[in-house]
Amino acid sequence: MALSVVIAAYNDPLGLYMTFFAMWMQLKQSAIPEWEIVIAADNGSDYKWEKYPNVRCLRLTGGNRTGSPQGTRDAGIRAAKYETVLCIESHVAVSNVYEWLSRHHRECGNPALSFCPRIGEGPEMYNVWGSTTNWKGNLWYEKHIYEPKPDEHRIVQFGHSAFMVNRGWYIDSGGYTDLQKGWGGEEPFLCLKAWMLGNECWMVPQVAQAHFLTPGAHSGVTESAQFRRNFDIVRYVMNGDSIVNLTPELQAERAKICAGPMDGSLGVLQEYLKSNGVIG
Repeated sequence: MALSVVIAAYNDPLGLYMTFFAMWMQLKQSAIPEWEIVIAADNGSDYKWEKYPNVRCLRLTGGNRTGSPQGTRDAGIRAAKYETVLCIESHVAVSNVYEWLSRHHRECGNPALSFCPRIGEGPEMYNVWGSTTNWKGNLWYEKHIYEPKPDEHRIVQFGHSAFMVNRGWYIDSGGYTDLQKGWGGEEPFLCLKAWMLGNECWMVPQVAQAHFLTPGAHSGVTESAQFRRNFDIVRYVMNGDSIVNLTPELQAERAKICAGPMDGSLGVLQEYLKSNGVIG
Protein backbone atom coordinates (compact mmCIF):
# COMPACT_ATOMS: atom_id res chain seq x y z
CA MET A 1 0.00 0.00 0.00
CA ALA A 2 1.55 3.27 -1.19
CA LEU A 3 0.37 6.87 -1.35
CA SER A 4 1.28 10.07 -3.13
CA VAL A 5 0.03 13.23 -1.43
CA VAL A 6 -0.36 16.26 -3.68
CA ILE A 7 -0.63 19.62 -1.92
CA ALA A 8 -1.99 22.21 -4.34
CA ALA A 9 -1.09 25.81 -3.47
CA TYR A 10 -1.25 29.31 -4.90
CA ASN A 11 0.40 32.23 -3.09
CA ASP A 12 -0.42 30.69 0.28
CA PRO A 13 2.87 30.29 2.19
CA LEU A 14 1.29 30.14 5.64
CA GLY A 15 -1.35 27.58 4.69
CA LEU A 16 1.14 25.52 2.72
CA TYR A 17 3.62 25.48 5.59
CA MET A 18 1.05 24.27 8.11
CA THR A 19 -0.53 21.74 5.75
CA PHE A 20 2.84 20.36 4.71
CA PHE A 21 4.14 19.76 8.23
CA ALA A 22 0.82 18.40 9.49
CA MET A 23 0.87 15.88 6.63
CA TRP A 24 4.61 15.10 6.70
CA MET A 25 4.66 14.37 10.43
CA GLN A 26 1.55 12.19 10.14
CA LEU A 27 2.96 10.19 7.24
CA LYS A 28 6.28 9.62 9.04
CA GLN A 29 4.42 7.97 11.93
CA SER A 30 1.86 6.09 9.85
CA ALA A 31 1.87 2.44 8.81
CA ILE A 32 1.98 3.41 5.12
CA PRO A 33 5.18 1.71 3.88
CA GLU A 34 5.73 3.89 0.80
CA TRP A 35 4.70 7.50 0.47
CA GLU A 36 5.68 10.85 -1.00
CA ILE A 37 4.54 14.44 -0.87
CA VAL A 38 4.35 16.43 -4.11
CA ILE A 39 3.88 20.17 -3.63
CA ALA A 40 2.26 21.70 -6.70
CA ALA A 41 2.92 25.41 -6.27
CA ASP A 42 1.25 27.58 -8.91
CA ASN A 43 3.37 30.75 -9.14
CA GLY A 44 6.21 28.95 -7.36
CA SER A 45 7.52 28.76 -3.80
CA ASP A 46 10.72 30.07 -2.24
CA TYR A 47 10.83 27.36 0.42
CA LYS A 48 13.27 24.49 -0.06
CA TRP A 49 10.78 21.70 0.49
CA GLU A 50 13.12 19.17 -1.12
CA LYS A 51 15.36 19.23 1.95
CA TYR A 52 12.84 16.85 3.55
CA PRO A 53 12.85 13.16 2.59
CA ASN A 54 10.14 11.87 0.24
CA VAL A 55 9.24 15.41 -0.84
CA ARG A 56 9.22 17.03 -4.28
CA CYS A 57 8.11 20.49 -5.36
CA LEU A 58 6.66 21.46 -8.72
CA ARG A 59 7.28 25.18 -9.09
CA LEU A 60 4.76 26.11 -11.74
CA THR A 61 6.06 29.46 -12.97
CA GLY A 62 6.22 31.38 -16.25
CA GLY A 63 4.70 29.40 -19.10
CA ASN A 64 4.08 26.46 -16.77
CA ARG A 65 1.64 28.36 -14.56
CA THR A 66 -1.75 26.69 -14.36
CA GLY A 67 -3.95 29.62 -13.36
CA SER A 68 -6.60 27.37 -11.83
CA PRO A 69 -6.98 25.02 -8.85
CA GLN A 70 -7.86 22.11 -11.11
CA GLY A 71 -4.83 22.76 -13.29
CA THR A 72 -2.56 22.77 -10.24
CA ARG A 73 -4.07 19.55 -8.90
CA ASP A 74 -3.78 17.99 -12.36
CA ALA A 75 -0.06 18.80 -12.56
CA GLY A 76 0.53 17.18 -9.18
CA ILE A 77 -1.54 14.07 -9.93
CA ARG A 78 0.26 13.50 -13.21
CA ALA A 79 3.66 13.94 -11.51
CA ALA A 80 2.81 11.50 -8.69
CA LYS A 81 4.56 8.13 -8.76
CA TYR A 82 2.02 6.02 -6.85
CA GLU A 83 -1.34 4.80 -8.12
CA THR A 84 -3.35 6.23 -5.23
CA VAL A 85 -3.13 9.98 -4.78
CA LEU A 86 -4.49 12.11 -1.96
CA CYS A 87 -4.95 15.62 -3.31
CA ILE A 88 -5.42 18.39 -0.76
CA GLU A 89 -5.38 22.17 -0.82
CA SER A 90 -2.79 24.20 1.07
CA HIS A 91 -5.20 25.13 3.86
CA VAL A 92 -6.43 21.63 4.75
CA ALA A 93 -5.59 19.17 7.53
CA VAL A 94 -6.69 15.52 7.39
CA SER A 95 -7.38 13.56 10.57
CA ASN A 96 -6.12 10.08 9.63
CA VAL A 97 -4.46 9.48 6.27
CA TYR A 98 -3.77 5.78 6.89
CA GLU A 99 -7.42 5.12 7.80
CA TRP A 100 -8.61 6.89 4.66
CA LEU A 101 -6.19 5.01 2.42
CA SER A 102 -7.16 1.66 3.95
CA ARG A 103 -10.90 2.27 3.59
CA HIS A 104 -10.51 3.70 0.07
CA HIS A 105 -9.14 0.33 -1.01
CA ARG A 106 -10.86 -2.08 1.37
CA GLU A 107 -14.43 -0.86 1.88
CA CYS A 108 -14.79 1.38 -1.18
CA GLY A 109 -13.05 -0.94 -3.66
CA ASN A 110 -10.48 1.56 -4.99
CA PRO A 111 -13.00 3.82 -6.79
CA ALA A 112 -12.23 6.75 -9.06
CA LEU A 113 -12.66 9.17 -6.16
CA SER A 114 -13.29 9.14 -2.43
CA PHE A 115 -13.92 11.99 -0.03
CA CYS A 116 -14.19 12.66 3.69
CA PRO A 117 -16.45 15.14 5.54
CA ARG A 118 -15.41 18.71 6.26
CA ILE A 119 -15.41 19.77 9.90
CA GLY A 120 -15.45 23.21 11.55
CA GLU A 121 -16.46 25.07 8.40
CA GLY A 122 -16.83 28.85 8.61
CA PRO A 123 -17.40 31.00 11.71
CA GLU A 124 -20.35 28.78 12.73
CA MET A 125 -18.05 25.71 12.61
CA TYR A 126 -20.45 23.57 10.62
CA ASN A 127 -19.67 19.94 9.89
CA VAL A 128 -20.53 19.08 6.28
CA TRP A 129 -21.19 15.39 5.63
CA GLY A 130 -22.17 15.58 2.00
CA SER A 131 -24.20 17.50 -0.54
CA THR A 132 -27.08 17.12 -2.96
CA THR A 133 -26.82 18.01 -6.64
CA ASN A 134 -28.60 20.81 -8.46
CA TRP A 135 -29.74 18.54 -11.30
CA LYS A 136 -31.96 21.14 -12.96
CA GLY A 137 -29.39 23.91 -12.71
CA ASN A 138 -25.61 24.05 -12.98
CA LEU A 139 -25.04 20.50 -11.60
CA TRP A 140 -23.10 21.86 -8.61
CA TYR A 141 -24.49 21.81 -5.07
CA GLU A 142 -28.13 22.27 -4.23
CA LYS A 143 -27.64 22.01 -0.46
CA HIS A 144 -25.15 20.66 2.05
CA ILE A 145 -25.89 17.71 4.32
CA TYR A 146 -25.27 18.36 8.01
CA GLU A 147 -26.44 15.02 9.42
CA PRO A 148 -23.77 12.30 9.75
CA LYS A 149 -23.98 8.87 8.14
CA PRO A 150 -21.70 6.40 9.95
CA ASP A 151 -20.58 3.96 7.23
CA GLU A 152 -18.88 4.35 3.87
CA HIS A 153 -21.38 5.12 1.13
CA ARG A 154 -21.51 6.17 -2.49
CA ILE A 155 -22.17 9.83 -3.29
CA VAL A 156 -22.69 11.81 -6.48
CA GLN A 157 -20.08 14.47 -5.72
CA PHE A 158 -18.32 16.49 -3.04
CA GLY A 159 -15.89 19.41 -2.81
CA HIS A 160 -12.30 18.97 -4.00
CA SER A 161 -10.48 20.56 -1.08
CA ALA A 162 -9.42 16.98 -0.24
CA PHE A 163 -10.01 13.81 -2.24
CA MET A 164 -8.37 10.48 -2.93
CA VAL A 165 -8.11 9.49 -6.58
CA ASN A 166 -7.18 6.40 -8.55
CA ARG A 167 -4.40 7.86 -10.69
CA GLY A 168 -4.71 5.24 -13.44
CA TRP A 169 -8.39 6.04 -13.88
CA TYR A 170 -7.65 9.76 -13.79
CA ILE A 171 -5.04 9.56 -16.57
CA ASP A 172 -7.10 7.20 -18.73
CA SER A 173 -10.23 9.36 -18.45
CA GLY A 174 -8.40 12.62 -19.13
CA GLY A 175 -9.09 13.93 -15.63
CA TYR A 176 -10.08 17.56 -15.30
CA THR A 177 -8.93 18.33 -18.88
CA ASP A 178 -8.04 21.93 -19.75
CA LEU A 179 -11.48 22.83 -21.06
CA GLN A 180 -12.40 24.92 -18.02
CA LYS A 181 -10.47 28.03 -17.03
CA GLY A 182 -10.05 29.66 -13.65
CA TRP A 183 -12.03 28.69 -10.56
CA GLY A 184 -15.35 26.87 -10.62
CA GLY A 185 -17.04 23.94 -12.28
CA GLU A 186 -14.30 21.33 -11.98
CA GLU A 187 -15.92 19.46 -9.07
CA PRO A 188 -19.13 18.36 -10.82
CA PHE A 189 -17.12 17.86 -14.02
CA LEU A 190 -14.75 15.28 -12.55
CA CYS A 191 -17.25 13.58 -10.22
CA LEU A 192 -19.96 13.23 -12.85
CA LYS A 193 -17.35 12.04 -15.32
CA ALA A 194 -16.52 9.19 -12.94
CA TRP A 195 -20.17 8.09 -12.85
CA MET A 196 -20.74 8.63 -16.57
CA LEU A 197 -17.75 6.41 -17.41
CA GLY A 198 -18.87 3.60 -15.11
CA ASN A 199 -16.82 4.34 -12.01
CA GLU A 200 -17.88 5.63 -8.58
CA CYS A 201 -17.42 8.32 -5.91
CA TRP A 202 -17.48 7.40 -2.20
CA MET A 203 -17.65 9.14 1.17
CA VAL A 204 -15.49 7.89 4.07
CA PRO A 205 -17.13 9.40 7.19
CA GLN A 206 -14.65 7.84 9.66
CA VAL A 207 -12.04 10.42 8.52
CA ALA A 208 -12.35 14.21 8.56
CA GLN A 209 -10.75 17.22 6.91
CA ALA A 210 -10.45 20.71 8.33
CA HIS A 211 -10.73 23.10 5.38
CA PHE A 212 -10.17 26.78 6.11
CA LEU A 213 -12.45 29.03 4.07
CA THR A 214 -10.69 32.32 3.39
CA PRO A 215 -13.27 35.13 3.64
CA GLY A 216 -13.83 36.77 0.25
CA ALA A 217 -11.44 34.41 -1.55
CA HIS A 218 -13.77 34.10 -4.55
CA SER A 219 -15.51 37.44 -4.29
CA GLY A 220 -17.08 38.38 -7.62
CA VAL A 221 -15.86 35.27 -9.43
CA THR A 222 -19.29 33.64 -9.52
CA GLU A 223 -20.59 36.56 -11.58
CA SER A 224 -17.90 36.28 -14.26
CA ALA A 225 -18.51 35.07 -17.79
CA GLN A 226 -15.78 32.44 -17.43
CA PHE A 227 -17.35 31.00 -14.29
CA ARG A 228 -20.68 30.64 -16.10
CA ARG A 229 -19.00 29.06 -19.11
CA ASN A 230 -17.26 26.52 -16.87
CA PHE A 231 -20.66 25.27 -15.73
CA ASP A 232 -22.04 25.41 -19.27
CA ILE A 233 -19.18 23.09 -20.18
CA VAL A 234 -20.27 20.64 -17.47
CA ARG A 235 -23.83 20.52 -18.80
CA TYR A 236 -22.69 20.16 -22.42
CA VAL A 237 -20.14 17.41 -21.77
CA MET A 238 -22.40 15.43 -19.43
CA ASN A 239 -25.75 15.91 -21.17
CA GLY A 240 -25.25 17.50 -24.57
CA ASP A 241 -26.91 20.80 -23.60
CA SER A 242 -26.29 23.61 -26.09
CA ILE A 243 -23.21 25.76 -25.62
CA VAL A 244 -21.74 28.84 -27.27
CA ASN A 245 -18.34 28.47 -28.98
CA LEU A 246 -18.40 24.71 -29.38
CA THR A 247 -14.87 23.46 -30.07
CA PRO A 248 -13.46 20.15 -31.37
CA GLU A 249 -11.96 19.55 -27.92
CA LEU A 250 -15.37 19.90 -26.28
CA GLN A 251 -16.91 17.59 -28.87
CA ALA A 252 -14.24 14.97 -28.24
CA GLU A 253 -14.89 15.06 -24.50
CA ARG A 254 -18.62 14.80 -25.11
CA ALA A 255 -18.09 11.79 -27.39
CA LYS A 256 -16.13 10.08 -24.61
CA ILE A 257 -19.04 10.52 -22.21
CA CYS A 258 -21.57 9.33 -24.82
CA ALA A 259 -19.54 6.13 -25.24
CA GLY A 260 -19.89 5.37 -21.51
CA PRO A 261 -22.56 3.18 -19.90
CA MET A 262 -24.93 6.12 -19.24
CA ASP A 263 -25.16 6.99 -22.97
CA GLY A 264 -24.28 10.60 -22.23
CA SER A 265 -27.62 11.20 -20.52
CA LEU A 266 -28.06 12.75 -17.08
CA GLY A 267 -31.53 11.23 -16.99
CA VAL A 268 -30.11 7.74 -17.35
CA LEU A 269 -27.50 8.52 -14.69
CA GLN A 270 -30.12 9.83 -12.25
CA GLU A 271 -32.19 6.66 -12.65
CA TYR A 272 -29.08 4.55 -12.04
CA LEU A 273 -28.13 6.52 -8.94
CA LYS A 274 -31.66 6.38 -7.54
CA SER A 275 -32.01 2.62 -8.10
CA ASN A 276 -28.66 2.02 -6.40
CA GLY A 277 -29.28 4.27 -3.39
CA VAL A 278 -26.49 6.73 -4.18
CA ILE A 279 -26.71 9.92 -2.10
CA GLY A 280 -26.82 13.25 -3.87
